[in-house]
Amino acid sequence: MTRRVFATLMAATALTTVLMAGATAPAEAMDVSPMISKITPSGNGSSYRMTVRNDSATPATVEIETYRMQVDDNGARSLVEDDKDITVFPVQSVIPANREQVIQVRYTGDATEEGRMYLVRAAQLPINMQTTPSDGGVGTDIQVAFTINTYVFVAPPRARAEVQVTAVSREPNGDVILTAHNSGTGFAYIRESRIILKTADGQSHEVPAAEVDVGQVSVIAGGATRQVKIPAALAASASGDLTASIVLL
Repeated sequence: MTRRVFATLMAATALTTVLMAGATAPAEAMDVSPMISKITPSGNGSSYRMTVRNDSATPATVEIETYRMQVDDNGARSLVEDDKDITVFPVQSVIPANREQVIQVRYTGDATEEGRMYLVRAAQLPINMQTTPSDGGVGTDIQVAFTINTYVFVAPPRARAEVQVTAVSREPNGDVILTAHNSGTGFAYIRESRIILKTADGQSHEVPAAEVDVGQVSVIAGGATRQVKIPAALAASASGDLTASIVLL
């Protein structure tokens, strides 16, 4: 899965920082894949290869950073820098123009039965660029850096998710809020599910999973609870009292 596809599936971050007020950043020059990796704590499935491509006309120095990730009930993530559980090689590399670098990523933490979440970040170190002069003027030197976040989910092969909707409410503006609980041991990938609202008269209304609001991270860890917001426009056809279900695919 490439970063461009992933942007529609999950709240991954592709941050462009221009270190000069009023300057306009050039077209994004770095691409990373995969954006989501599902691996196991041990065995052949405990590693993967991440590809970082430099699409710019100049070499790019890229550093790989790893973080342990926690996600709260609203889908907001918190990060703690990690240098033990996830091992990457090379940590830093200079990628020539229009070339790519393959990064080996391996889980080297405890063989735990509980799922663990990590963020692996490809950070391009700031580079100096010059804007194009206009009307006889001079170009402006700016510094540009790109940061792309990817997610790694570590769980035993036998781990399975089980999601129940424990509460349904409707906000004054028409948004429908689901409280979803994962009682299983595996990760529940909400974007890879069917979300169904059912009215009191038994009518079912399916909501596109790609269009609901689940916060920064659309994955529910085992034992965790998440607030899932369905925008009013998607729930308009389901009036009155509602029940709901989330069916993992």
